[in-house]
This record gives sequence, structure tokens and C-alpha cells, in this order.
Amino acid sequence: MFSNVTLETSWEEDYKIDIRNLRQVYRVRRKDGSGFAEFVAIDDFSLKIKDGEFVSIVGPSGCGKSSLLDIIAGLAPAGSGSVLIDGREVRGPNLDRGIVMQGYALFPWRTVRKNVEFGLEIKGVPAREREEISSKYIELVNLTGFENRYPHELSGGMKQRVAIARALAYDPGVLLMDEPFAAVDAQIRENLQDELMRIWEKTKKTIIFVTHSIDEAALLADRVVVMSPNPGRIADVVEVDLGRPRANAEMRLDRGFALIRERIYRSLQEKGASSEEVPRIENTGPLEMAAPLSVAGQAGL
Repeated sequence: MFSNVTLETSWEEDYKIDIRNLRQVYRVRRKDGSGFAEFVAIDDFSLKIKDGEFVSIVGPSGCGKSSLLDIIAGLAPAGSGSVLIDGREVRGPNLDRGIVMQGYALFPWRTVRKNVEFGLEIKGVPAREREEISSKYIELVNLTGFENRYPHELSGGMKQRVAIARALAYDPGVLLMDEPFAAVDAQIRENLQDELMRIWEKTKKTIIFVTHSIDEAALLADRVVVMSPNPGRIADVVEVDLGRPRANAEMRLDRGFALIRERIYRSLQEKGASSEEVPRIENTGPLEMAAPLSVAGQAGL
């Protein structure tokens, strides 16, 4: 189940992930019911991501963001092209990647600690060591004291922090996050964004973060990859040269942050996304640009 295959190909040591000429095509039923047609979800997608880099991916609904993450995670095969992690081609799920989804995907019959220990159990880590490691990551996400709670006893924000701790506990090299904060309210979302930035500063994991929010993409990332409408291609790659560490309260009033948000928004509009499709710029302060917006598991392994 957990396997990578070495490719006989050149590899640049500075890069953790190398996505090469990815293309994904689905067979879908025609609207008039007359048969099936090909739907190109992703086309000619190539991207290199450095070790320890935080990359956000933003684009209109249906542009292939989640399909891309599924391929990197090894949950779906690519139609053509390849994804390499540390020079090895992705051929299926593997413990070198952690996944955090929007719906938490916690096991309801397991406590916080036992949820966090799940990947460690798969790796065969002894019980005493599992407890030490899980305690470390429970503390990292500020949930010390909740180790014996069950998911139904936690708030949405707490559940998502458990999911993050679970994905980090077995020490994957890459963390894949698919709209992980979309299901919580605005204030909790900002708190989780700050928590994630703090965790990233401590762990320096390579993170790919899919989001429908332009603000969130710019706030969190070193680079923002803007995808075009169908088929999903790279429309723009925006460097977020705002320094670290960052915090919501400071970035919302930063002129450079406002300019980055505007560039992302313009890139989306120039590639033909409609107002309904373009991810939102949030109402966050005096530097807000006018924009018509609103668009709208797997276990963490």
C-alpha cells in the first residue's frame, strides 16, 4: 500500500517535490445524456517546490486543485506526467506525506491521543514512544489537557488541530492541506491560520495548501500558485516576499500584502474566471480592494 518507485531521472537536491507535465482527464456523462465525453481537469501542470517551502494553491471552483492534491497524495493516479518526492515517483499513498482535509476525518471512537497516534501505530512505533511523540504534538497544537477527549467533545477548531497534530506526528516530509479551515467561522479560522504559521516556523515542513481564499493563500505562503479555469493550468506564480514570522493582525494592514492580494485577484480575472468563480478577497481592513466574491476524508495519512 505504501510504496514509491525510484525513477531513472535527474534530480535537483534543492527541491522536495517536482511535478512534471501533469495531465488529468475524467470521463463524464454529457449534459444531454447522449453518452460520455472527456473532461480535462488538469493540463500541462509543472511545478518545483523546495524543501521547507510553504506553497498555497488558489483558483476558481472546478479548476483541479483537489485533483492535484489527490495525485500528489497518491490517492489517484495521474493520467500522464509524474510527481516526484525526493527523487522518487509517487505511485500510491506513503507515510512521507501527511494529509489534512476540510472534514477533519478523525476516528470518533478514538481519543485525541489515540487519533494522533494512528500513523505511529501503522509505522509500528512502540506504545511508550507513541505516547511521548503524541504528547509533543498535542502540546504543539495547544491541546494539552484534552488528550482523553473524544472528537464529539471538541469544537471544530480543536478537531482541526487534532487533525494537524495527527498528520505531523509520524513526521512526514510533506504536508498536504485541502481547504482545512473552510468549515470553521471567521474568528476561529484566523486563529488556526496563526497556529499553522507558528507550527510551520517550528517544523519547517514542506506544505502545499489548497484554499478558496485569496487572503489565506497570501497570508500563509512563500509562493501562491494561481490556477486557471478548466483545464487547470498555472496562470501565475506569485512570490510572497513579506518576511517571517507573520500574524493576521499585522498583515491585514500591510501595503505589500494588499498589493499581493490584488495581483492574485487580477491573475484570476485575466484568465477568464467569472465573478462567481474567483476566490474571495476577505473584508479585512482599510486596504481592502473592491471585489465581487464568494465561492464557495481521508484520514491524515
